[in-house]
Amino acid sequence: MSSPYAARAGLSGAARPVGTLIATASIALLILPFFSTFGELLTKAAMAAGFDAWLGQWIAPFEGRLVHGALALIGIPSAYDGSLLYVGTGAGSLALYISWNCVGWQTVLFLLVSMATGLQGEYTLRSRLETVALGVLGIAMLNILRITVVAVVAYLFGQLPAVIVHDYGSVIATVAFLMAFWAFAYNVVLERISGEPDDASPEQGSKDAAALATVPS
Repeated sequence: MSSPYAARAGLSGAARPVGTLIATASIALLILPFFSTFGELLTKAAMAAGFDAWLGQWIAPFEGRLVHGALALIGIPSAYDGSLLYVGTGAGSLALYISWNCVGWQTVLFLLVSMATGLQGEYTLRSRLETVALGVLGIAMLNILRITVVAVVAYLFGQLPAVIVHDYGSVIATVAFLMAFWAFAYNVVLERISGEPDDASPEQGSKDAAALATVPS
């Protein structure tokens, strides 16, 4: 049976990242019109570091193939050529360009920032590694789903609604994913190391039992 201290520690550990993400979500919604400016700063930093060429050469075409497969599963005709994704057939088809800045590398940064605080605490190494692996897999699936949704909106409603979903829906989807991810991680994945300092040792337990035995009733 876990001690009350362990229960309190588990609750405080779960509340810290989830509370931070709730606050971040509120701030993000308030400054959403100005969020593009922050994205431009990240873009300039990535270009200065030389990430743009690598992301455009390797990640964008790979995601294009995966989105093409996802669209085929739901019955929407599409084709891809490198970073270009063609949605629809004939004269009404739309060409969507998956640039290096649209592959979702910003969401990876947000995940790493949340892990810097979310993984603090007395957790086992195995559960930490499982949480990291689950987060990376979840972010990858989120990015494929995000581009797929944009393609579906473009196919059904046109280019302008797709641009709106791309610019604003991505932020909301990322924050919602991180909140759900950490709630799942703390409830299911992360495990605390046994034998915390406040837990009673076997020797202390035997002394307490002996003291209770000598107390007259």
